[in-house]
Amino acid sequence: MGLKAEASAALVFLILYAILFVFLLLGCVTNRIRVRSRYGSIMFYAIVCLASQATGVAFGIVGNSATSLLLAYFILYVYRNPWILK
Repeated sequence: MGLKAEASAALVFLILYAILFVFLLLGCVTNRIRVRSRYGSIMFYAIVCLASQATGVAFGIVGNSATSLLLAYFILYVYRNPWILK
């Protein structure tokens, strides 16, 4: 099973969110930023985005047979973007 076009697009954003998460985690470890600040909320957002993009990559690789991955992607995407429900 190779990467399809949908999986490769999700993989790009997965890598970008992983880089953001690593930089924020490095800042927390070196005590340059506090966890209970706006950067902590950005780090929480990055964690949710990482989970969302990981399920998007997994669904893109597996295909239409894994509907539970698609459901998890939709739930995490709505949690990531709550303005969609308004």
